Amino acid sequence: MVWLPRWRTLLALSGALLFTTPAAAGTVSYKVEFQAPGNLVGVLQDNLDIVSWAGREDVNEEQIRQLVKTAPEQVRSLLATEGYFSPKVTVALDRSAPEWVVKVQVEPGEPVKIVSIDFRVTGAIDKDPEREKRVSAARKSFALQEGAIFRQADWDAGKEAAVHSLHRKRYAAARVTNSQAQIDPVSLQARLNVEIDSGPPFTFGKIEIRGLQRYQPKIVRNMSPIKPGDPYDEEELLKYQKRLLTSGRFASAVVSAGDNPDEAAATPVYVTVVESEARRIELGAGISTNRGLRGVIGYTDQNTFDRGLQFDAQLKVDQVSEELAAGLILPRDEKGWRYGFEGKYLQEDIQNDERTDWSVTGTHAYLVEEYRSQQSLQLLAENRTLEDGAEDHVLALYLAQNWTWNQLDSLLAAREGYFLSLEAGGASKDVVSDASFGRLLGRATYYQPVKTFGTLSARIEGGWVIAGSRNNIPGAYLFRTGGDNTVRGYAYQSLGVDQGGSVVGGRYLLVGSVEYTQWIGKDWGAAVFYDRGNANDDWTEFRTVAGYGVGVRWHSAIGALNLDLAYGEAVDEYRIHFTTGFVFR
Repeated sequence: MVWLPRWRTLLALSGALLFTTPAAAGTVSYKVEFQAPGNLVGVLQDNLDIVSWAGREDVNEEQIRQLVKTAPEQVRSLLATEGYFSPKVTVALDRSAPEWVVKVQVEPGEPVKIVSIDFRVTGAIDKDPEREKRVSAARKSFALQEGAIFRQADWDAGKEAAVHSLHRKRYAAARVTNSQAQIDPVSLQARLNVEIDSGPPFTFGKIEIRGLQRYQPKIVRNMSPIKPGDPYDEEELLKYQKRLLTSGRFASAVVSAGDNPDEAAATPVYVTVVESEARRIELGAGISTNRGLRGVIGYTDQNTFDRGLQFDAQLKVDQVSEELAAGLILPRDEKGWRYGFEGKYLQEDIQNDERTDWSVTGTHAYLVEEYRSQQSLQLLAENRTLEDGAEDHVLALYLAQNWTWNQLDSLLAAREGYFLSLEAGGASKDVVSDASFGRLLGRATYYQPVKTFGTLSARIEGGWVIAGSRNNIPGAYLFRTGGDNTVRGYAYQSLGVDQGGSVVGGRYLLVGSVEYTQWIGKDWGAAVFYDRGNANDDWTEFRTVAGYGVGVRWHSAIGALNLDLAYGEAVDEYRIHFTTGFVFR
């Protein structure tokens, strides 16, 4: 019975001998050739001294001979880490050519295999009601199984993974207290013993914040998903850190917790931040077949009035609209809610429906990573002129509740998960508005990976304005569809209600789409799709129309490109749909 050797020490000692060997006159170039199984060549090339020295120009004959002499023991030590304890190793030096050749021949023999694993977790976890679940998860993370080849890398990684499994929830001080790999090179058997002490269960204590200069501590503290007394959870620390980094206030943020067993009942949470510039300007540009060329200029001040208030102003201009908006968002309170206020001017001319909207909106929103709930109250004044010269001026005070659930793996380049949003709102003629109406709107998108090379996606959208007619209801609350991101094969918002040479919104909306993308490499993809939908003002006459075709997808860290060729069945014509956009800060 032998113990696994500490091969790294042997390598270091042999390397040190080379440096202490007196230099011989004249330098020699050489290369190393291997005759060994392919799965072992990489390990030898990456770790042997004789390989690393081959690239040097100052190697002399004496040093080469020393390297050849020490190479067999180095090879055996390396092979032991891969489970081969009885290899046949030959290292020969061929000096027949100007460039000498060191030939390393390896017959590894049979590998040592794991015949038994004694895996134990002890300590305070024995009193945990979820002990079996936690220990089972740790054993699963350990990964090594009986019958597998013993490899040092797997052995080390397995112990680390098992401890980390316990670290992640409750047991921040878990550690390996006993670890033995008993190797029998004669019977080619490995017996493993691992014992982990869970340490005490941890709970979070107070939050200690470092690095603030402009912002009040409550701004950082109110972003925390962690409350004193909560069970220790590494995922909550990462969630807190992500919130800080995505808030726009901090250039860096690190959130950690102590692992001192003496403080397990209330381990401190340490938050270290570096504040970013409070004021910034953003420039954006893009092009789409919906709106043509577009440009965006934005200004943000994260510390307005030195109170941590976020002021945003933005100007958007494209070929069919001009929009100017400015608003103020208050920091979130200790329960996770925040208030916001926005004023907006919008002028647009789409499908011969020319509209000018002035609006003021107040919001009360709760937002976490995967969920958003928002109440809003909007006062909207709209002036509209149609192709035939008809004009109207309407006013609405619209109260709404929105819910959003986001389980996408990426907002910019989703390939898995779902996104769902619902809205219920309305206005009353008894309170400012020119018409009484209710409004329901729902959207859902789902992405399903197809093995490792494709993505199947589906989306559906439906809306209903609850009113006897659309008269005196602002067009902003009615429905039109068609274009790049709805029903392809049709012009932007060309599906709606024909009125006086214009296409205006109706009270009913229904759109569905199915798309498959075959990814070619990491960022490029080829897509096929089928869209179907419409918007109308009479449900009894509601008829959907179809559009289908093929497309190209490209995703990058700074933007995305979608190019589609779609056939609009109802209009019997082909249409190109193209969207791309980038933001510069």
